[in-house]
Amino acid sequence: MSRISVYTKFFLIVFANGLLFFTLPDPLVLAITLYFCSFQFVDGRIERGWHWVCITAVFAVGTYLAYLTPDNLIGHYVLFFFVGLGKLLPVVVVGAYISGTTKVSELICTLRRLHVPQWIVIPLSVLFRFFPTIRNDYRQIRMAMKFRGIATTTGDMFRHPVRTMEFIYVPLLNNATNVATDLASASLTRGLTDPGPKTSLIQVRFTLLDASMCLMGLILMGGALYVVM
Repeated sequence: MSRISVYTKFFLIVFANGLLFFTLPDPLVLAITLYFCSFQFVDGRIERGWHWVCITAVFAVGTYLAYLTPDNLIGHYVLFFFVGLGKLLPVVVVGAYISGTTKVSELICTLRRLHVPQWIVIPLSVLFRFFPTIRNDYRQIRMAMKFRGIATTTGDMFRHPVRTMEFIYVPLLNNATNVATDLASASLTRGLTDPGPKTSLIQVRFTLLDASMCLMGLILMGGALYVVM
């Protein structure tokens, strides 16, 4: 189980998405992004943490160099990549952390404690199980195609787009329909639509660690609001 509760992860979602509506100084954005990366280390995902720290450093250096590029077509593309896409980096970091550390049982338990309506709980429970299943199916399809000598490398997928669509994406989309149906049936079988009270073996608590990490986030959020105001 993740050391960080789902309550704190909800706070991260609000914080990260709120950054999209404001233009902040690059040093402050870098500090906030590193704060999001620190959750990987807190949960013991050291390798993943360094992975996102390196990506953040690349975008930070790239953003600085992008402002020094000449005012031409290539310079505009560089500026769009590092500044435009870099603005989405905090959301991607938070999304990767939450998807990699949050169990569906923890999410459902927290949503029910917050008295979230069933019409929100059920789609989210299916959605969180859908993407890992599709990712696993994609790997199996790629392995099967490589065994047949089709799209053995990533470059082959771009060089032969029609073949890639026929042998990889069409089976994947067809399988995605079946997976969605199976997951919806499994959710109904497990009684997710039952209006009665639910019990759970999962205990989700807002701990002192959550409080300290949220406090750091509130300080950074306050700094961002101060700059905006």
